[in-house]
Amino acid sequence: MKFSQKAVSVIGKLLMLASFAFIGRQVLRYDTDFSILASPFVITGLLLTALACGASIVLAGLNYKWIIGNVTDVSLEPRLVIRVYCTSNMYKYIPGTVMYLIGRNRIALETNKVNHTQIALATAVEGIFILLSAVILIAVSVHEEAVSYMRYVGIPIFVWIIIGAVVFIVVSLAIILRRRLQRGLKKFTDVLKNFSVATKAKRLGVAMLVLVVLAVTYLVTLMLLGQQVTLAMVPTIIGLYLLSWLAGFLTPGTTSGMGVREAVLLMFLGVYLDPGIVVSSAIIHRVICIVGDVFAYGIAFVYSKSKK
Repeated sequence: MKFSQKAVSVIGKLLMLASFAFIGRQVLRYDTDFSILASPFVITGLLLTALACGASIVLAGLNYKWIIGNVTDVSLEPRLVIRVYCTSNMYKYIPGTVMYLIGRNRIALETNKVNHTQIALATAVEGIFILLSAVILIAVSVHEEAVSYMRYVGIPIFVWIIIGAVVFIVVSLAIILRRRLQRGLKKFTDVLKNFSVATKAKRLGVAMLVLVVLAVTYLVTLMLLGQQVTLAMVPTIIGLYLLSWLAGFLTPGTTSGMGVREAVLLMFLGVYLDPGIVVSSAIIHRVICIVGDVFAYGIAFVYSKSKK
């Protein structure tokens, strides 16, 4: 089992390295120009998008607080949950991408109202809502474009490698953790019984809002870097960005999906937009997300120190 888990992690890391190589090749191929970053207007706009990314993380933390309440019927102090959520969110840059989930168990350590099992269940419920939100938004936004792309454009071998690797990783994890999954699935279904239809819709709606805000920050980044965007193109850009985000999210062994997200974005979105701008925007938006995570940590820290 340990060997299989290590193999899955190694495959994820190799996929990340291959993605970095692909990104580097695209940067050289299109002679990417970052001189536009010298503009005060562009810098200000990018900082505002980073702040929006940070605000979306704080909103996700608030949604997580509500999910804990739905799972446990316990109302926790928002400042506690948001502080721990935004702090542990920074742990996703530690290779392995597991610590940011484990870090949330600090909530159970700082209060006697919930235990570690309940926090783990809340994390699993949040993950399901996020995945479901991403799939719904992608299906609504780019289902026609995806069919057209696969029908008329030869899918690069690199895409098949990513798809094959992700499928292999998911299947391997399911086999490795099958007993835990069976026990966890029963607990998970029992927990979901406590969610009314309205509650599920609310939690799903907030998760969608968080993802849309993240996708819109990428859209704004594209426009700040000089890409002309029509109203008809907006759903396609948002949907393909979320597709790339989902690929990075599902790939274990990477640091916050780093490299994988950008590579998938370049392959699909480069068909519709200026490839040079897509390359620079993918790299710059990664930096924006990192700065946004720092902003979220700062917002949570200030909020936790403020008066009620």
